[in-house]
Amino acid sequence: MDTNEKQDLTPEQRRRRMALKKRKQRELQRRRRKKRIIIGAAAAACVLILAFTIFQVIRLVGSGSELISAKGDTFVIALDPGHGGEDTGMTGGEAVEKDVDLKICSKLEIMLESQGYQVIMTRTDDTRLSKEERAALANESGADLLVSVHCNYAENDAEKSGAVSCYQDKDKKSQALAENIQAMLIEESQAADGGTEAGNYTILSSTQMPAVLIQPGYLSSVEEAARLADDSYQNDVAKGIAYGILASLDRG
Repeated sequence: MDTNEKQDLTPEQRRRRMALKKRKQRELQRRRRKKRIIIGAAAAACVLILAFTIFQVIRLVGSGSELISAKGDTFVIALDPGHGGEDTGMTGGEAVEKDVDLKICSKLEIMLESQGYQVIMTRTDDTRLSKEERAALANESGADLLVSVHCNYAENDAEKSGAVSCYQDKDKKSQALAENIQAMLIEESQAADGGTEAGNYTILSSTQMPAVLIQPGYLSSVEEAARLADDSYQNDVAKGIAYGILASLDRG
């Protein structure tokens, strides 16, 4: 409508047009509010489902006196993605160990932070750190526990597969943490169960908190390497580790 047409409108027509415009604005606002309510309800439902799942995990897997307590107001969890930079780790098909380790830990970081915990990552990008630097970062953070993620490799056995969880030797809380993570990792990923074992790793022996090293699969296995490179499978691995960690915490 041009300026001349607007001037030709009677006062009553102008009022009607203004009323119509206001009704359209109110309808748009109503739709926006409805959309926000729907999104909010969906988010709340997801939180409730996750909370219920966590409760079930803790009820079924929690290990009583071996639960890990927080030093401060909330749990501080250190995550250590193995390798990085020119230290690529092992390779299987499209899966490069340093990338798989970082992707799993990044997903795990998001899951744990969504539960209100503080997460410390020894690396967040393609950076190479020495074993000593990783241990120092974890110790300086004052973390209540540490989870290091690597991939396994069997030089002369391409058929070997399965997840393995290693723990800090002679530390009952570390062993319980490894057992809880192993149980939930197998449950969520459906990987073969390689069990738990005491491991002689610097990241475990040089840290001052319960510590475990999780190997969710073998890159020497063609099938398992393909799964470890898959985003959905990495989510399952991260979810299993997260549930195992939550089942190991003394949440009061």
